[in-house]
Amino acid sequence: MRRLGDVGALAAFGIACSISGSAFALSSGEAQGRATVAVQAVESSMTSAPPDSKLFTKPPTPAERVAAGDMLLRNKDYDRAIEALSKVLELYRQGKAPEPAYADASLLLGEAYMSTKQYLSARRHYREILDNGARSPYDGYAGKALSRLVDIALRTDDLAGLDYVFERLPRLPTTDRTGSLAYARAKALYAKKDYAASRAAVNAVPAGSPYTAQAQYLLGVVLLKEALAATPAAPPAAAAAATAGSGAQPAPAPAPDTRFTQSIEQFRKVTRIPATTSEQEHVVDLAWMAIGRLFYETNNYLDSVEAYSHVGRNSPEFSTTLYELAWVFVRLGDFSRAQRALEVLTITDPNNLELADGSLLRADLMLRSGDFQNALNLYRNVREHFDPIRKSVDDFLASTSDPAVYYDKLTADEAAMATETKLPKVVLEWAREQAEDQHVFGMIDDVTRSRDLVKRSRKLAVKLDAVLSVPTRAKAFPELRTGIQYSMSLMNKLAKARVTLAEGMDDVAGDGGGELSRIRGERRALQKRLGWLPVTDGDFLRRDDSGDRQWNKVSQVLQSLTVEADKLAAIVNGLKRVLKEADQYGVTSDPTSRERFKLEIEANERDLATYNKRIEEYRDAIDNGRAQIGFGDQRYVDDDEARKKFRELFTREVALVASGQDSGDAVNYAKGIQSLLGRVDINEQRLEATRSKLEKQALEQAQALRAKIAGEVSALETYAQNLDSLDQQARLLVGEIAMKNFALVRDRVKNIVLRADVGIVQQAWEVREEQRLRVRNLQRERAREEQNLNDELREVLDDAEEAP
Repeated sequence: MRRLGDVGALAAFGIACSISGSAFALSSGEAQGRATVAVQAVESSMTSAPPDSKLFTKPPTPAERVAAGDMLLRNKDYDRAIEALSKVLELYRQGKAPEPAYADASLLLGEAYMSTKQYLSARRHYREILDNGARSPYDGYAGKALSRLVDIALRTDDLAGLDYVFERLPRLPTTDRTGSLAYARAKALYAKKDYAASRAAVNAVPAGSPYTAQAQYLLGVVLLKEALAATPAAPPAAAAAATAGSGAQPAPAPAPDTRFTQSIEQFRKVTRIPATTSEQEHVVDLAWMAIGRLFYETNNYLDSVEAYSHVGRNSPEFSTTLYELAWVFVRLGDFSRAQRALEVLTITDPNNLELADGSLLRADLMLRSGDFQNALNLYRNVREHFDPIRKSVDDFLASTSDPAVYYDKLTADEAAMATETKLPKVVLEWAREQAEDQHVFGMIDDVTRSRDLVKRSRKLAVKLDAVLSVPTRAKAFPELRTGIQYSMSLMNKLAKARVTLAEGMDDVAGDGGGELSRIRGERRALQKRLGWLPVTDGDFLRRDDSGDRQWNKVSQVLQSLTVEADKLAAIVNGLKRVLKEADQYGVTSDPTSRERFKLEIEANERDLATYNKRIEEYRDAIDNGRAQIGFGDQRYVDDDEARKKFRELFTREVALVASGQDSGDAVNYAKGIQSLLGRVDINEQRLEATRSKLEKQALEQAQALRAKIAGEVSALETYAQNLDSLDQQARLLVGEIAMKNFALVRDRVKNIVLRADVGIVQQAWEVREEQRLRVRNLQRERAREEQNLNDELREVLDDAEEAP
């Protein structure tokens, strides 16, 4: 029984200890010791430089930025590639990037501009490389830049650009180890129509260089040009047959056309070159297509089919190959294979304008082979596909007769926004094809792109100004933020050391009353708040994440509203289509109700436009708020106030206890920690001074940066005014030419629809003729059978009369 009593006593003692430990975790002596160690650690850290924070990564080097831009360029993310590479150029102008990185970035930036058809911007960078092409590190890129300048001159019809190229040619070496200079020289001479010199320059390209395939293909083109200039065209077979029919003696068979023998052999040589890159594979495909076309021109249709068959399905020229191959099969009289080629074309490239011609050709072949029902279905499919496009183009052209207004519609935000409807993008592509010799749409693209850049730049300036004009500006300067965060971390450590001392005070505190009781109650209520102060990098990171999560919730709510707006827009579009196509499905309604529904839909559509505008404004506000949240926001201001309030309360509490207003142990403890609290106060003052100094530096740098931003905004507005001025000068002319091109597209689409209608009529006529022929044949067969029966009956009657 005694042992059980001892066990119960020990259990009761453990429970009592656990209760007291949960209320006051530290004894007075342990608290004073821990606080002393913490203060010593802070004093030691104050004498050393701030360590590198794990929260901040070093900015990428210029070489890393160039590599990132190269990867973005290979992934065809041209806008981000241009942005990344432009930063390298800006770092070089600031003296923070080496010249080799600048040369690499200039070449890649020119390639990105070429890919987006910004030829003038690309020309600026290529010319800079060419001007420095005689020295390193630009000498390795001189050939590439020269070749691109020739391409830009040919694509923009800029003869002065070719003069610039030929002016720089004598200053450059004859060739280099990559063969780029020799290839560029050959291309420039070809553009000048100096074919002999171009052929000699091609022969200077070393074998196995990255430009071997392109150079050999260029040689094939040069040989083709020389063949066309040297020999006249062979007489066509129909003319030879007519000549043979006019004389007494039959003319001999026409001699085979051998004008392109050398060109064909040269293109075959290109196809035997191993292709290791996508560009070289494209050159090989172009060589096979050139062989097929030359065989087609010389009436060697089987050889043409064999050449076209080498172009793979993954080639960018596959759609063109299918269309041309179908015509080769038509020439051969193999209509079934021609139909199959055109059928594949409808799947691989459904938005190709040549698809209409191919589909109509396929329907004609079906009609010729007697497959009337499938021909009718195909004619109807072509009509159903292109007739709405024709109507949209008609509506677009009929919406205004003012070229200036028309130009404004073309250069709207979506580059094709009409008053009520949006023009299909495929029509814009067809209009560009119609304007292949004019730079109308290139200018429209430049204006649209410039307006978009101005708009984005304004938003970026507003966001930067918002970041630099609030107390969170320090996060825009990582070095200063690191110092401020380090000082704040040490201050929070001192505050927590003061909390540790307060826990020791609670361990020995008695039942003091009056002012001491009130102050102690306030201090204890605030003590938990100081436990939230961030000290480590992880604490600061979690606090930043909590702010981001708050804005993410708001952004998610806004996104849900965007989805709802999209749903309503889809409903509106569906209702508009129902009203438009109701008669086609036998739905009738009185004109008054239909007009009332139409007005309601238009009113809802206007409300939707207002909601979308508000959503866009809210999205910009969320972006600005997300940029302003984080280090230095209101949460850190609250931390400063809580830390200051706790210091005042605990200092007053210690003073009252030391004056004898509490128990003896509390008085002794208060007197023992007064010197330590003095050290904490001094260290806090030093840290606060350091922090204020860093914040002042951040403010000064922010003001300087805001002044630069203001200057850039002023320059941006000047650029915007110049753009508007040029826009006003060009809008009338460009609008006239663009309208003409769209009229050509309308006429072509109308012609396609007309041909489809004619095909439907032709199919009906062919069916009628076939039925008439069948009826006529049946009638003839019936007459023949009746005649036979009559003859047999007459013979029977004659035999019957002769029998008696």
